[in-house]
Amino acid sequence: MSRKPKAVPLSKVDDIQASLKQKAATPKTVSVEELVKSLAKPIQDMLDAGYSYEDVSDVFKGHGVELAASGMKSFHKRAMATNTNKPGSESAVSSDSDSTTIPVDNNPPPEVDAMPPATVEKSSPSSSQTSQGTKAKKGAAKTNSQFNVTDRSSV
Repeated sequence: MSRKPKAVPLSKVDDIQASLKQKAATPKTVSVEELVKSLAKPIQDMLDAGYSYEDVSDVFKGHGVELAASGMKSFHKRAMATNTNKPGSESAVSSDSDSTTIPVDNNPPPEVDAMPPATVEKSSPSSSQTSQGTKAKKGAAKTNSQFNVTDRSSV
């Protein structure tokens, strides 16, 4: 269903043209957070060169953008987290795998391996308390060795 073009009065053309000129005269603005996000890489370069967030904030102040160092740090950290998750997924995986991904991935296998000794401990007589402690230690050792093996394979 295509629409037929309507006839537009010349007075409307003048009104539309005036509105377009008015919009063009006012510059488009962005939020401070968006500004920091768009400049995240140069900000990181400055930080890597040994400058502080206070120094970066001073650069912004020199251009008329008032932003405290704490706000700069907050916006920049958010921007870097967003940027690393999108294009550099490989770097995000390698940095997160050391602290987050490996323990989460390893928790289910150690529990499976730790379950049989716990089941054996409950079924075994209570008189052999030392053997139960040994079995618990062996379960913990299996957990540690499994973690190390998994940790090495991810590197």
